[in-house]
Amino acid sequence: MINDVLEVFQKEYEKYGDKLILDNYILKDGLYVKVDNEIAEYFIVINDKKESNNRHCLKDLEGNIRSDLYDWFVMRDYYSEWLNANKAFYDKKIHNINYLSLFVKVDSFFSDSKDKLLQKESIKQHYKNLCNYKKFEKPKEIESLNQFQNYLKDRKRRKDIISKYRFIAKNIDDIANIAKDNQVKNYIKIFFEAPIEQYQQESSIYYSIKIFNDIGYSQKIDNLIYGLSDSNMGLNAKKPFLAHKNRKLQTPFMITDTQALLVKKFFDWLKLQDGKYKYPNGDKFFIHRDFKEKDVILDFDYLPIKIEKLEKPILITNFLQIKDKEDYEIKELFVLEEKIDKIFYNAQLTSNYYGDVYNKLNKSFANLIYVTRDAMVNYFKKFDEREFYQVVKKYGTSFVIEHLRQNRDYKAKESLNLKFSLLQHKGEKVMDIKSMQEKMIKKLETSNYDSLTSDEFFYLSGQVAKYLMSQSEAFSKNADMLEPFLRANNAQKLKKSIDADFFKYKHKIQLNHYRFNNAVALIMAYEEDDKLSYFMDNFLVGVLSKNLFYIKKEDD
Repeated sequence: MINDVLEVFQKEYEKYGDKLILDNYILKDGLYVKVDNEIAEYFIVINDKKESNNRHCLKDLEGNIRSDLYDWFVMRDYYSEWLNANKAFYDKKIHNINYLSLFVKVDSFFSDSKDKLLQKESIKQHYKNLCNYKKFEKPKEIESLNQFQNYLKDRKRRKDIISKYRFIAKNIDDIANIAKDNQVKNYIKIFFEAPIEQYQQESSIYYSIKIFNDIGYSQKIDNLIYGLSDSNMGLNAKKPFLAHKNRKLQTPFMITDTQALLVKKFFDWLKLQDGKYKYPNGDKFFIHRDFKEKDVILDFDYLPIKIEKLEKPILITNFLQIKDKEDYEIKELFVLEEKIDKIFYNAQLTSNYYGDVYNKLNKSFANLIYVTRDAMVNYFKKFDEREFYQVVKKYGTSFVIEHLRQNRDYKAKESLNLKFSLLQHKGEKVMDIKSMQEKMIKKLETSNYDSLTSDEFFYLSGQVAKYLMSQSEAFSKNADMLEPFLRANNAQKLKKSIDADFFKYKHKIQLNHYRFNNAVALIMAYEEDDKLSYFMDNFLVGVLSKNLFYIKKEDD
């Protein structure tokens, strides 16, 4: 998978270089110090989600926006940042990897805990080791550093390092106090004026020994250095099961240092994207990353096509005649996703596309998300509709029932409308509710005792069940009252539930309510033993549509 993605990313990187990353790079909150000829300028970065332009978050100590220097800091910050805490250059309290900068957390200067305080000696040793890299004594480290020996021995460079260290040693306390006085909470970052190429050169030395997961596994073959990728891979002592013990070379796979650096830059690019779902390089690939872990890809796929507008608009019809609800068309895929999320999933789909479903959702709804979300991802993110309509047909009714059980009657009606509309869009025949209403009214008004069809029985049972529930003083708790009907797995058990409620509320029903009494008589005369699950939509239409027993004759 990663090789396929890298092949695409490499083409983009060859065109744009690090600009691909730097254009979206965001400076972390903190005090930023620009040092030129031993003169320091101070700036503060406080990121604000309400501010659309990140450059406006860089200000001087007087509060003036200094967006003109944002790119200057961005480039130098990127080439000075460590790979991670496990790959610190010397002391883990110092987060930079070259002598042209110094990154330290503010707390490292003012913590009440001695263990968290940065010692001045650590800064001195940090710069001393940057001078010659002699702390790296492993054979593989020495081999990797050989290519930089002339550069590391350059007396001019060493003199420059000493100069930078002396400035830091002399001014670090004052800089820390400026951060404290200005209530800076995160970082102190000091940068020395130098060409960006010099920053890049210094970072390349660090990468040569730190870019692999464990340099001890690296091998030099035909003047190329191969090693174990540090992304989505590890062979530390706690994970020995990843090693291939029966091979002389135990690493699962190896890549060159150039490829490892490209992998690093790919994940740098990925973590800076503002959305979870990305389509790099002409929308040929879909990538979903874990926002908690910058270098974890949770899903990836090749996309033969991309869909934005639907080939044919979907007409969403108000089958249930919800009051003040108009029919409407959906023409774009993202709008359909929004409607599916809002109506079926009660706005719980897109936030639960991957990983564990939000644990405060009830178990049945969470399970419904688990069994249906893959089809939704495949359609809305990967443009493959093959499973989508199958899932709508199989589980659409389950969403309606879930809403009813949570007392979301309006959402249940919308869900049934949406299910019928989507199935009709695919050419399937759906229930003609208006025709059913007219037919049943006619039958009930004329005392037509011809036996009911299965469709008519379950529709009429839903109508009667809803009318009986409306007689209860606890009508607002209709979810609990509806449950016995939903659990009746066949027609005869459904009849028993209706009979029980009829007995409970018969004192409230007038003897001359011919329409209702005829309906009960027809239901009780039904002798078939059909499964409710096969006719659940008919029953739910009866529950959710306009109730025949409240319709006046002149409205029929």
